[in-house]
Amino acid sequence: MPRLVGTATADHAPERLDRVALALFDVLASKSQVRKLARKGRVRVNGEPVEPMTTVHPGDELVLDLPDHAGHQIALPLRVVFEDAHLAVVYKPAGLVTSGNRAKTLQAALLANLQPSPQPDAMARPHPVHRLDARTQGLVICAKTHAANVALGRAFQQRRVEKRYRALLRGRLDGEGLVEEPVDGRDAASRWRTVEITPAPMTGFATTVDLWPRTGRKHQLRQHAALLGHPVLGDDLYTPEGPLLRGAGLFLAALELRLRHPITGDPLQVEADEPARFEAFRARARRRMARMQQGEG
Repeated sequence: MPRLVGTATADHAPERLDRVALALFDVLASKSQVRKLARKGRVRVNGEPVEPMTTVHPGDELVLDLPDHAGHQIALPLRVVFEDAHLAVVYKPAGLVTSGNRAKTLQAALLANLQPSPQPDAMARPHPVHRLDARTQGLVICAKTHAANVALGRAFQQRRVEKRYRALLRGRLDGEGLVEEPVDGRDAASRWRTVEITPAPMTGFATTVDLWPRTGRKHQLRQHAALLGHPVLGDDLYTPEGPLLRGAGLFLAALELRLRHPITGDPLQVEADEPARFEAFRARARRRMARMQQGEG
């Protein structure tokens, strides 16, 4: 039976079970689905079966056992950026959901890509301890042992994991700053810094930025970029005048993770290169602007 495992953080608890489960596991269909699973005894909090209206608190571990059709092992090659006996960091491609009851998920591909853990508390199935939106690509930490799972959950709960994203934004945005605006009624904060400004025919400019979310709300970086007046290129939800580059994907990637190793305590820094399509977009924009300027001349 496929299993979802996650730890509630201060970003989405204390709150009712169904709401926390939806926040943790982006592939669940609805709150009613969570309540049905709870009534069937397929939801546990800290190892104990719970009622549908249970309140979940920060640090609580949720386990949801899904029907057998909800997940399986698939042979999807993944880039493994870091791996040891306790955890792995893999690169999630854009368009792939992190976990849940779809046929093709990151979690379903882990067994075929990771080495079995020799530790006595090895998990039967490695699983992601956090998630990225389906359209966002980048680094995801996956626990391979129960001890690592608990410690990583606590690290995310206490906001001791630093994540850096790279995005292309619409328009010109100079300098650096901090956005502190609620997302879905909850406090949220994101730090940003400009990396490069590129002249672009469709928008005048496109700005490459690095982003550091201090909280972990759903779609937080996308919403905060839109609040700045510079939505992420390719965003189909938070661009009032409609998305540019329709069909080109979302220009948002998780490229760096900094944390203490959950077992050894050693500093752990994992990085990935910027997606090649980011520079490809900037190069095309520069060429088109050059041709336009030559035509004007």
